Amino acid sequence: MSEEQSMIKLCGLWKNQAKDGKVYYSGGLSYSTNLLLFPNKYKEKGDKNPDLILYISKKEKKKKESESTEDPDNSDVPF
Repeated sequence: MSEEQSMIKLCGLWKNQAKDGKVYYSGGLSYSTNLLLFPNKYKEKGDKNPDLILYISKKEKKKKESESTEDPDNSDVPF
């Protein structure tokens, strides 16, 4: 069995740039989670710390436009 046949693909990652200019990679692992891959900012030349750190985070639910404009207590209903 080749190395490629023994690997399991989890997701694709896209290159992004944070507001501070630092590069990171992100991609959806499932409908509710994201993977985030960052360079290890504490890595020093010659040490045995990892080069990259992988995080998993919950995806934030996007509000529908109708949800954000509705009055939740219906105080403007005339009856």
